[in-house]
Amino acid sequence: MKVTRFLLSVLLLGVTATISSADGVAGLSWQTCTGAVDRAVAAGSTGNKVIASVLGQTQAHQAYQVNITVGSPGGLRDAWRFDAGGCNDGFLTMTHTDAIVNKTCPGFQGGEGLQIKKWNYDPLTGKVLSIFANAYAQTPALTPNPATRYFLAEWNFDQTFGAVGPSDPGATCGGLEVPVCFAVSWATWLDMQGNEIPWTVGQSYVTSNDAANSSHCPGSVPVQPKTWGSLKSQYRN
Repeated sequence: MKVTRFLLSVLLLGVTATISSADGVAGLSWQTCTGAVDRAVAAGSTGNKVIASVLGQTQAHQAYQVNITVGSPGGLRDAWRFDAGGCNDGFLTMTHTDAIVNKTCPGFQGGEGLQIKKWNYDPLTGKVLSIFANAYAQTPALTPNPATRYFLAEWNFDQTFGAVGPSDPGATCGGLEVPVCFAVSWATWLDMQGNEIPWTVGQSYVTSNDAANSSHCPGSVPVQPKTWGSLKSQYRN
């Protein structure tokens, strides 16, 4: 497959790439590329979108990745267990494009591409590391305008079965009222020479049901350097 062959060549470049200074500022928001920092996520609600975007990019690019760490005081509750086997398994959509949002915040990719989308829950910490990586067959994907904010990734949470209070096994996923912190742990892009370059991160977090930030988000979110080299085998699968 043409896209896969291209993608693997991009990843192989990334194995030996050096990490240099950033170009552009990445950040998180709710619903739009310039949306709120906190969202009151209600039981039974759909279309709860955490969006990553970048502003100020000037250089051509061939891939990018944005990783976020997701956690709650005392560990994530069932309402946010979108991992395999979790209470809300199957009700999370991760994407690099959104027709509505892209009207004012165009996609950074352009052309055809291939993505890695991971929502990995760690039972020891009660947190999730979510990985979103994207590489394109058409390079450079676009000539970026530094005055334009570009759409990188979206995590769309369907809380049709989310509920306040305890879970009702087989019926609801409880704990929706507990504050949740979504924080950028790693955000990089690949230039046309295969150099992996970290973005400066502006708005580094968003919260759910925590307008006062009682969870002290982002707190001490560890950097999780899932580089293009370390992701290579996942693209082959």
